[in-house]
Amino acid sequence: MRSTLALAKKELQVYFTTPIAYAAFMVMAFFAAQFFTGALDAYRTFVVRVSGSEAQGVLEHLNLTDVVVSRLFASVGVFIVISAPFLSMRLLAEEKRGRTFELLMTSPVRPLQIVAGKYLAALVVMAVSVGIVALFPALLSLFAKGAQGGPAVEWQTVGTGLLGLLLLGAMCMAVGLFVSALTESVIVAALVSLIVLLGLWVVTLFTVGTEGPLRDLASGMSASEHLMPFLQGRIELKDVVYYLSFVALGLWLTDRAVEGHRWA
Repeated sequence: MRSTLALAKKELQVYFTTPIAYAAFMVMAFFAAQFFTGALDAYRTFVVRVSGSEAQGVLEHLNLTDVVVSRLFASVGVFIVISAPFLSMRLLAEEKRGRTFELLMTSPVRPLQIVAGKYLAALVVMAVSVGIVALFPALLSLFAKGAQGGPAVEWQTVGTGLLGLLLLGAMCMAVGLFVSALTESVIVAALVSLIVLLGLWVVTLFTVGTEGPLRDLASGMSASEHLMPFLQGRIELKDVVYYLSFVALGLWLTDRAVEGHRWA
């Protein structure tokens, strides 16, 4: 455990003594702000349009959490899928390219500890990125009110949404770490991870218009389908198992890849 934490600390120092983490946080904050203001503008436009009609009852059912926050989180989910490969691409590929991987292999550290240390550091960076997104519902709760004058934000739904984003980020980092263990090129690692993760995100598009087992299989494999219940305030076991399965599989495969490199 001590070795794992030492490796995680070393990796975090790399993240925070280079522009990598700060650039990721700035880009996340920028795009989240764009998504947030876009959702707010859409909400404001809808309210103005409805206020002048006979559909005043619709306003009573408007929910800022569903209309603004869930929409923000769904957009951030796409951004996590795109940005995670660039955060994970150098974790092991950079070690191989810099010829420091052999030194790491000769140190008294087991492959699993190496994998766990690097993954833990990447997960911390992803958690901070998701934490930045949590600032937007907090701002909404400070400056807005619900339709009945109550709280503008349903924190339970916000909490499940953030948990879903964190699980999605954990899955993306595990996949990226595994791909990074297979190559010396950080560019190849990023591109392959991006293709895999985007494929998992949009897999249901390939079965549009179809029904039956193929459609069910695509839905079962889809990262976006498994994120939706979290954004609606529900935590379902199958969705948690889906993300954690990818994490466990990604870490196990990475461990096997690192172990194989030791004996290569």
